[in-house]
Amino acid sequence: MQQFRDTDNNSENLNEEDNSINQHVPQFPPKKVPSYSIEVTQVLVLLQQFRCAQGNARRELECQLIKRLVNIKKNYQPDCYRLNGIWALKYTNYLYENSNTLPGPIDNTSLLQIKEPVCNRDYFVLTHTVWKFLLEEYGGGPEILEEKVPPSPVSVISSTADRAKSADISMMSSASQQEFPSEIPIKGLKNELFYCYMHSILQCLMCIQELNHFLLNSINRHNGQKMLYCRGYKEMLLQIRDAQTEYIKINTLRSTISKKFNPKYQHDAQEFLIHLISTMEDEIIDVNKEYEKLQQPKLENVVKKYLKGQIVSELICKNCKHKSVITEEFLTLSLALTKVATVNQSLEEFLKDELIQDYQCDSCHKKKIAIKKTRITNLPRYLILHLKRFKFFPKQTKITQQIKFSIESNFCNTEYKLIGVIVHSGSLEQGHYYSYGKRQPQWWLFNDQRIKKATKMDVQQQQCYILFYQQLF
Repeated sequence: MQQFRDTDNNSENLNEEDNSINQHVPQFPPKKVPSYSIEVTQVLVLLQQFRCAQGNARRELECQLIKRLVNIKKNYQPDCYRLNGIWALKYTNYLYENSNTLPGPIDNTSLLQIKEPVCNRDYFVLTHTVWKFLLEEYGGGPEILEEKVPPSPVSVISSTADRAKSADISMMSSASQQEFPSEIPIKGLKNELFYCYMHSILQCLMCIQELNHFLLNSINRHNGQKMLYCRGYKEMLLQIRDAQTEYIKINTLRSTISKKFNPKYQHDAQEFLIHLISTMEDEIIDVNKEYEKLQQPKLENVVKKYLKGQIVSELICKNCKHKSVITEEFLTLSLALTKVATVNQSLEEFLKDELIQDYQCDSCHKKKIAIKKTRITNLPRYLILHLKRFKFFPKQTKITQQIKFSIESNFCNTEYKLIGVIVHSGSLEQGHYYSYGKRQPQWWLFNDQRIKKATKMDVQQQQCYILFYQQLF
């Protein structure tokens, strides 16, 4: 691995107070079981069964738990809490509509931004016991006490089962049933050592809403123990979402990558990108193997679905015309910068027919000339183009020529729009990474903890190193 010296001036005192957000999540049920209700004892038994169950049995026990918790007498629960209506819809779909997607952490942030949220539409009111169970099981927050509006009336319903189901049906009917991709707030990332390579990549990846949505909603405390990279990325998203400051310091993910990327040195952004995304996909695949054995619904392979493309290379022997076909998946396309002025030209060069000298044919077993034909058979929704600016043989050099690129481009008869750019400034030995990303729907410059608005012209004037494109539909 090439080690770079970072000339970034953003490095700050390591002893500065950690900005991580440590939220205490109360355990449910409390250690001292209230003596006033026999229902609590029944809930404890059901809760123990629920914790040990897996698959569909676990979901059915959770349905029963919710029914029990809704039925616990409200006279002993003076505090009530607000729950985001969108999250309530996802939870309802999971419990009663056999959705394969867990609702993910509770996100009540939007309720704090609405001046006059409407009960039973923007939010629902939960008793103390129901709220504490959901908070313990799914995490998230923040807690919002309901002081003025009592819980929705359910006394007209005869049975406990009908009461719980009615409350959840009202959630479903009053909230939109569309998917809500997660837009991440604009925050800087604090640089203490040589993390600009990581920060620039993460800021561009946060422009991919499907990836954010998956990590926030599908990684939980059960599978997260075996998905260190996915969990670390998710915790970063939660830090950013909940932070009241203009920047945060990444904690878990930084520790997770330390064995592969020594924090005392600068590293290549493209190498980090490939390692991060590939490892996240490996974690998804490994967890799905376990889920398959347990007959549980699998996680969506969000990397393969949105970020991976496919290339087919054909080698045709000029002697016997035998054709050898190689199919490969790719996360990035690495494009050469020799004799090209634009990114489109570089991609055209990448796909040009090539003559291979002294090709050993598998059919005629002779060394002859072969023609190599390369074509992209599957373009990903998010196309990542890596420009080969760094050369390490026969000597270490950086190609500094300006390569033109467009905000909207046509690649292989497919329309794309630019959403992210990684830039490397300085020399190969002494350099710094920063990035531009399109979010909400403004272009932003991300330079570690420093962020500011940018224009299309600002973006197109950059000496690009990695480009992130999204398909237009």
